[in-house]
Amino acid sequence: MSRAFRFTSRTKARKRAADVVFEADQRGMGRDSEVLRDLLRQRRVITAAETPLPEYSIQIIEGVANNLRRIDDLIAARAKVSGLDRIAAVDLAVMRVAVWEMLENSEDVSAIIAIDEAISIVKSLSTDAAPSFVNAVLDAIRKDLEAPAWTRREASVVEDEPALDSEDGPALDLEDEGEEPTEEHDDAEDAPLSPELAEPGEEGPTDELSDEELAELDELLDEY
Repeated sequence: MSRAFRFTSRTKARKRAADVVFEADQRGMGRDSEVLRDLLRQRRVITAAETPLPEYSIQIIEGVANNLRRIDDLIAARAKVSGLDRIAAVDLAVMRVAVWEMLENSEDVSAIIAIDEAISIVKSLSTDAAPSFVNAVLDAIRKDLEAPAWTRREASVVEDEPALDSEDGPALDLEDEGEEPTEEHDDAEDAPLSPELAEPGEEGPTDELSDEELAELDELLDEY
């Protein structure tokens, strides 16, 4: 994804911003954005020994401070490391700058440009392995941010949503209610119908015969 490196004024501003973010991290910033804001206030005081921060550097640093937790959460989710302290501090500072551009300044800077600029900067500041690592992490974040919002929420919504048996509410689990499910029998059709349920023309089970009816039946059998 990287293009030929051009040390533009915007690139210089990004590098200066990354330097300040890096220094704040060395001062124990962690997730406390106030450390970065305090350092920015110091850097905005111009002395004879310092060159003023470019306006775009100030915009980036303020943006990173205002969105630090969200930026770090996106990086942590895609870096596949046990913690941000496992990432080289220079790489982390440069990625924080790039993620802010993708999050809050995408109308002015495309995600591709932000990633390419980050790769160019780490090439000049970090290890040989840094560009491919930074590229992989930032490109994964770019895809997350460009995906429709509903696709990012879909998995969590499906996990949280109870299974419904109808529009009226969640399906009833009989075992949870202390009831045992009924069993179906294949020979249910062979069971005799009760007199109330017998179809017209069908006979249900007969009552027990009286003594007189039995005697009458014996006489009829004797005749045959």
